[in-house]
Amino acid sequence: MTSNLSPLAKRDETDIANSELRDLDISIARYVLPRLKEFRKQTDRVPDNCLTMKEWTDILDKMIYAIDRVANGTEEDTPEYKTYVKAVWNNEQDIAYELERAHESLRPIQEGLDLFHKYYRNLWW
Repeated sequence: MTSNLSPLAKRDETDIANSELRDLDISIARYVLPRLKEFRKQTDRVPDNCLTMKEWTDILDKMIYAIDRVANGTEEDTPEYKTYVKAVWNNEQDIAYELERAHESLRPIQEGLDLFHKYYRNLWW
C-alpha cells in the first residue's frame, strides 16, 4: 500500500533540529512571516462582513509587525525596554515607571499577536 502523504508530512519529530526547538516561537514566526506578507499582498476578501478591506489590511499589518519583531528577535528592542533593563542592572530602587513604559512599548507586539490568534482561522481565501 502506498501513501499519498507528501514528504513533509512523512517527517517524524526526530528530523527537527534542536535549534528550531530552542526558540520555537522564533522558528514559527520565521515560517509564518513571509507567508503572512504574501497573504496580505494577495488577499481580496475580508473574514467578517463587519470589516472593510482597509480594516482587514490594517489588522494584517499589525500581525505582520508583531511576527516580524518576534522572528527577528527584536521584541524587546525598544528604548523604553532598554532603559528598564539598565535600571534593573543598576539595582535602582524605584523602577515602576520604567517598567510601565517598557510594557507599554511592547503593547503593539502583543496586540498583533492577539490579532493573529483571533483571526488565525480566517487566514484563507
